[in-house]
Amino acid sequence: MPQVNHPGSSDAAGNAFAAVDQEDLVPGEVEGAAATSVAPQTVLIVERNAFLRDCLVRSTGHHWSGAVTGCASLSDFAQTALNAQSTVVLLSVLSLNEEEADAEMAMLTEFQPPVRSMVLARADDLNDALAALGQGANGYISMSSGFDVFVQALRFVGAGGTYVPAQCLLAARQSTASAPEQPATCGITSRELAVIQAIRQGKPNKVIAYELNMCESTVKVHVRHIMKKLQARNRTDVAIKGADLAQASSRGGPAVSPILRLAPARIGVARQ
Repeated sequence: MPQVNHPGSSDAAGNAFAAVDQEDLVPGEVEGAAATSVAPQTVLIVERNAFLRDCLVRSTGHHWSGAVTGCASLSDFAQTALNAQSTVVLLSVLSLNEEEADAEMAMLTEFQPPVRSMVLARADDLNDALAALGQGANGYISMSSGFDVFVQALRFVGAGGTYVPAQCLLAARQSTASAPEQPATCGITSRELAVIQAIRQGKPNKVIAYELNMCESTVKVHVRHIMKKLQARNRTDVAIKGADLAQASSRGGPAVSPILRLAPARIGVARQ
């Protein structure tokens, strides 16, 4: 049964953070979205660990104007009787391994109508953030953020914005300023890259599932997401378009997403 915590009073604005508009990276979008008044929304906190889930539900409930509820997996979402259009999902991957996290995020694309969502992870990793956004999430935040920033980021996502930590963008800009340009990742995760490499070797889903120690149904989900990200029509197209990614991985060089090649002026950073 999901755990429900009734809300307390709302808190003040948080600290510095970076926001990415759904269509583009435009300066000033944070201020406009934060000032927009929206109806109270329900927060669904998805965390496998019962103790951590209860802590998140209780602490968030004291700073949220709507109800806050929790469950162990997105597969339990249908049992909560919540309206997707008035619900913000916080998907915590703190207690999940890479394959489990990929499977949970894959479910985000299955909701109709789409649900607003933010991923809670352990570290500010740009590749993980881009992968989360590529799989349907609207935000990404880590345990290194302050709680006030977490609440404001969740509100921003609920209001229609897309959030990533400022340190992710700034660190990426610094690292790419002196590094040669590499092929784009297109939001491909390391697990999906392993699937691409297997597809390029002509292996069927059953063999891929066995070698990567995952279910065949999970492989099919990865293949669908890979085709969408690479804009591939079939497995042959995946093998062709994934060649640069596979070669970059074999050389051990990090691939850089096209989102980082935008002009510096197009990155909007809001600071209190």
